[in-house]
Amino acid sequence: MSNFRHTSDEEIVLFMQKNNDSEEALNVLIERHSGICVDMINSFLSKNYNNSLREEFIKEKDYLIYSSALKYKASKGAKFSTFLANCIKWKCLNIFNRDKKRQAVPVEDDKIEYLSYSNKSSTNNQDIDIYSNIINQSQKHPDKRIRKIFFLRYEKGINNSVMPWRMISGELDMSIQGCINLHNSAMQQFKNKIIKEI
Repeated sequence: MSNFRHTSDEEIVLFMQKNNDSEEALNVLIERHSGICVDMINSFLSKNYNNSLREEFIKEKDYLIYSSALKYKASKGAKFSTFLANCIKWKCLNIFNRDKKRQAVPVEDDKIEYLSYSNKSSTNNQDIDIYSNIINQSQKHPDKRIRKIFFLRYEKGINNSVMPWRMISGELDMSIQGCINLHNSAMQQFKNKIIKEI
């Protein structure tokens, strides 16, 4: 399948699920569905609620499309666009409902707000220690690509937020999907090591 322009979403998704090298297919889905992603995020996460989180979701729309494509099951009967919209809706609603139950912490630095938005109720240094531990493990990793991915994404970032995958992939001259796969694999190793140490 070399030309995806005239291929249905469902066929493209099936191709992505069966093939590791599917950047061209992913790019077609991103081109087709970026608008619906932004509309859904803006609908469920207003600027008044948490603007930096909303902007981060918008920056991560490519990853949201990619992860939704991997989870999609045509046998359930829904079109991919409907499934994608529902994935984004539930992700936004879950974050909104979770944060609504927690006490808000005023934060001036957008980067700190992003790194701590899932742990707003924490009053100890454990979360900071876990973050530092993951960064330290990434910088000692034998694979230079993983060191660079974690540095660019979490330490260097861009505009007081994490660096988007498309920019990281450009820096490493790799596909977005390849960068995400390396990141997720390394993150699982780091988490397992932290759990063993605890």
